[in-house]
Amino acid sequence: MGYVTKNLMENEEVRYQTKIHKIIFFTPLIYFILAYLFNLVPCGENEAMGCDIKEIILAVITIIAVLSLIVCLIKYIFTEFAITSRRIIHKKGFIRRETWELLLSKVESVQVDQGIFARIIGYGAIDVSGTGGSSDPVKLIRRPLEFRMKAQEEIEKVQSNIKSNESSTDRTEESHE
Repeated sequence: MGYVTKNLMENEEVRYQTKIHKIIFFTPLIYFILAYLFNLVPCGENEAMGCDIKEIILAVITIIAVLSLIVCLIKYIFTEFAITSRRIIHKKGFIRRETWELLLSKVESVQVDQGIFARIIGYGAIDVSGTGGSSDPVKLIRRPLEFRMKAQEEIEKVQSNIKSNESSTDRTEESHE
């Protein structure tokens, strides 16, 4: 059970949930490929000296690759992005948790930023702007256009509920006069 489902308010439901795109693992993959290719390079003229230096460099590249993979795994596993019936929620972090939540009634816009490669692969950045100018872009989101569409649908539902409540309040006030 994730952060979003643990922190739902009463009568609140998760409508859409997404994660960071797997493109996040591209950097560790490059390091592992570099280590593999470096391992294929033969030792230098002085076999003992050349092989020792090669092994040290290979070990350093491998350690960087493993650490990079661990960081990306933590980021991938512990980042949540959801739209509920009342809010947009973003949570990231494992030891140091960072969250932001924005009521759907306070959302002014949901913008998507995608380059050509990002469109082909299916990821992008989402920038949710709230009333008062608050904005928090989130990068590498999987299927950002789908996220924006779901957010707009939920925002429309909330706004129509607010309008119907206002009109029923106006009718009630008129009947009391």
